Amino acid sequence: MENGSIRICAMESVHLKDVVRIHLTSFPGFFLTFLGPRFLYLLYREILSTDGHVALVAMNDQGGVMGFVLGVTDQAGLYSRLARKRWFQFAFAAIGAVIKKPTIVFRLFRALRYSGKSQSAAASALLMSIAVLPEASGQGVGKLLVRKFLQGMKKLHVSAVCLTTDRDGNEQVNRFYEQTGFSLAKSYATPEGRWMNEYFVDLQFLPQED
Repeated sequence: MENGSIRICAMESVHLKDVVRIHLTSFPGFFLTFLGPRFLYLLYREILSTDGHVALVAMNDQGGVMGFVLGVTDQAGLYSRLARKRWFQFAFAAIGAVIKKPTIVFRLFRALRYSGKSQSAAASALLMSIAVLPEASGQGVGKLLVRKFLQGMKKLHVSAVCLTTDRDGNEQVNRFYEQTGFSLAKSYATPEGRWMNEYFVDLQFLPQED
């Protein structure tokens, strides 16, 4: 899958260090970023080892990772399933963040146990994360990743995909999702008072590519 010098391919374990680095660069101040690179590496590695996911990387002509996208076909109970499988590893990976800020234990526990959000989501399938290196912005990498991600979801017989992003102070990202075919489903506030937008896209009429 190529677009000029950009090549889209399946994410593999060899890409994970670059993927984690791009995540940390792209999402400063976010909860998963605060949990640290070890936690992120474990999370993405475990998702790659499970069925029902689409994970892609964008490569430049030198073989470097420019960006990535990752999501799952069924978000319900995702984190609790992963935690049951690798609870000790996740706990060990998060211990540094817990020492820095002990109160995150409650948020982490809620994320692992709470399933209400997924039950009320606009779609079962979830685009979890997409990020592109700052120096690669403006080259169409993000839009290409989204397009190939949605095609991958359709090949897995997914009918719709949703995602969440910050509502406030995030105009460029919200506009990006609208430009790539997503529609606003709802806005809601997290228990921490952070306002989020949930978007969804219906894949029924999405043309299938080879």
